[in-house]
Amino acid sequence: METGVWFGILLSAVLAFLFGNFYGQPLHWYLFILILVIGLFIQTIILILKVKDENS
Repeated sequence: METGVWFGILLSAVLAFLFGNFYGQPLHWYLFILILVIGLFIQTIILILKVKDENS
């Protein structure tokens, strides 16, 4: 994966926490890790679909 993808996933997790803090939501460290894992999972699915599309 490119560094831009990693930066985007990390930035979205940080922004999610900032918005949650702004609106007074409870924040836990495992939610941050969960956001990162879900972002990487979605990016992996996108990469798999791109490879399948390029092969056909």
